[in-house]
Amino acid sequence: MKKIFLGLISLSLVLISCSEDDDNNTQTIVPDAGEITGGPFNFFVDGTPDFVSGIATDPDAVGTNRSFVITDDQANILGLPPTLADLEAVDFDGAGVGTCLIWYIRFEDGLVGAEVGLNANDLQGSFDLSNSISVFRNPQPNAGTLSGGPFEFCVDGSPDNVSGISTDPDAVGSNSTFVITDDTGVILGLPPTLADLEGVDFDGAGGGVCLIWYLRFEDGIEGAEVGMNANDLSGTFSLSNSITVTRNAPNAGTISGGPFTFTVDGTPDFVSGITLDGTATGTNSTWVITDDLGNILGLPPTLADVEAVDFDGAGVGVCLIWYLRFEDDLEGAMVGLNANDLQGCFSLSNSITVTRQ
Repeated sequence: MKKIFLGLISLSLVLISCSEDDDNNTQTIVPDAGEITGGPFNFFVDGTPDFVSGIATDPDAVGTNRSFVITDDQANILGLPPTLADLEAVDFDGAGVGTCLIWYIRFEDGLVGAEVGLNANDLQGSFDLSNSISVFRNPQPNAGTLSGGPFEFCVDGSPDNVSGISTDPDAVGSNSTFVITDDTGVILGLPPTLADLEGVDFDGAGGGVCLIWYLRFEDGIEGAEVGMNANDLSGTFSLSNSITVTRNAPNAGTISGGPFTFTVDGTPDFVSGITLDGTATGTNSTWVITDDLGNILGLPPTLADVEAVDFDGAGVGVCLIWYLRFEDDLEGAMVGLNANDLQGCFSLSNSITVTRQ
């Protein structure tokens, strides 16, 4: 792990005299750091200060001098806070991503190597190190950039599945899932893997817009449930950008009016009183006039244009008036082709008959 400095104030080891004189004889002390308890600690490097607490030393520990020792996972000394209060004042967020180890040391005078930048494995003298407590400084979840799409489907009863989506190889977080929402953030699904995402049939959702997100998160996240809103997630998490899935569902609705009967006599004959029911949807629209076999005779774009058509000029026969709503990929909407051969995402209304006697 990269060697780091925790921002500790240079702290000298506390020397506490515990020798006993008895008839000019000095008792030999054998240091014993005992066992320290507490932790382990898991923090996220997110710019918010992270402090340890609840650590306790062994009441039976022995040694003239004492200190805590903070090292990286290679035992490089990062700090030497002399007291528990000093240890609890260390901001581990400032150390960046990695792992720290907290030790307790009891030692006698003459200890060599207890300095920031040296290695605790190289300590020399009369001392004892306790067990260590781990401080994991985890990276903040980062869902990265989601690639692929956008997708556009037609709601026509045929399954529509996404493909070619890829996640960011540098994404970070202990847990992951995909999130499908509507365009307001309401969660519609949580496929855990890319394979599950590609198995979703978007045709079954009906018309509208879906958003696909990638979520990386840590344990304890709240709000990641179908029916809740992704804008209300709480916990430690990161959402990627979204990919749009547009589900087109054109609906020409119902047209009313007629039927119409005209006499071919050289006098112009116009239809009137045709109305739409207001339920029509679709990006584009036009009216379609066909013969009774579906051959397209005209494509008046507006109702005013329909009402301007002189059906007397068509001669004797039967015309059908339709209303068409469609998306940009429509093919076959041309005079001389047949409306039965239209291809793309579209919807034709019912027809109104115009009989020319």
